Amino acid sequence: MRRWLKIAIPSLLLAGGAVICAIRWQAWFGMPAEPKWNGETVDYVFQYPISNVPSPSTFIVLGDIHSRLSHTDYDLLAARVPQADGVIQIGDWMDRGQNYYYQLLVREWTNSDLKDLPVIACPGNHEYTKGLNKQLSPVWEHAFNHPDNGPVGVPGASYYLDLPSVRFIVIDTNPLERMVYLTRTLTWLEEALKTADGRFTVVLMHHPVLSVGKGRANVLVYSTFRYALGKADLVLAGHDHSYMRRAPFVVLNTAGKTKKQKYHYTPEVTDTVAVYGVLQSSISNLQFKVYRLNDNTLIDSLYVNHD
Repeated sequence: MRRWLKIAIPSLLLAGGAVICAIRWQAWFGMPAEPKWNGETVDYVFQYPISNVPSPSTFIVLGDIHSRLSHTDYDLLAARVPQADGVIQIGDWMDRGQNYYYQLLVREWTNSDLKDLPVIACPGNHEYTKGLNKQLSPVWEHAFNHPDNGPVGVPGASYYLDLPSVRFIVIDTNPLERMVYLTRTLTWLEEALKTADGRFTVVLMHHPVLSVGKGRANVLVYSTFRYALGKADLVLAGHDHSYMRRAPFVVLNTAGKTKKQKYHYTPEVTDTVAVYGVLQSSISNLQFKVYRLNDNTLIDSLYVNHD
């Protein structure tokens, strides 16, 4: 009897502690209450690129935004890149995956000069709910109707798109703690890079392989993808709220609150200001230029050629 009690009591205490920790985790890190939307509610789905995107093509590239850009900001970008054929967004476009922030994004976007451009979107961690039941928000799934040709997980969260001169490969890095997702995504990625049929390969993923933000290093992403993605022509990521380039890896932040930099890996170029990118692709050349958002100063350029 005493031996049984020695086993049962500690077990019950551990189980009780686990339940309490789970409840507190949900309370601390669960999704906050959604603000009340007082404006007009709009049902809107963003366009994505199809065969009518020309070659050569030009894309505006946006990092973390967190619902901080207005239609005036988008108009400014449209004026700076009047030849743009589309927009790339690398996650955390909405501050939360809730209808309020979706409506806020839609209101500003549909009143801007970029509204008719197709969008390639990558889900960030802020498009996911927090807490014990972490999942991609139905709002994001509805807003970005991307192809269902990814490995596993939510349809259209990981996918690839082929244009005449470039293959865009989008990786949802949020559910990587599930081993089945991790292994299938890596296999799918390697196949997508291998079968690009001479196109340039541009990978979009919210969590970066090489992190420059303080406390932002993601060991799982680094150890899983760094060798495979070394074969890509360009890898664009966000999340760190700072700018870093160590080819082919680029991390950019457009409107997220700036994080303190800490060099986990030696970068070639860094900057702490808000930036946007311009990606131009043709059959023989891929160019990526980075500009400061506030004054349009060119701070970095990257060129890739195919023989």
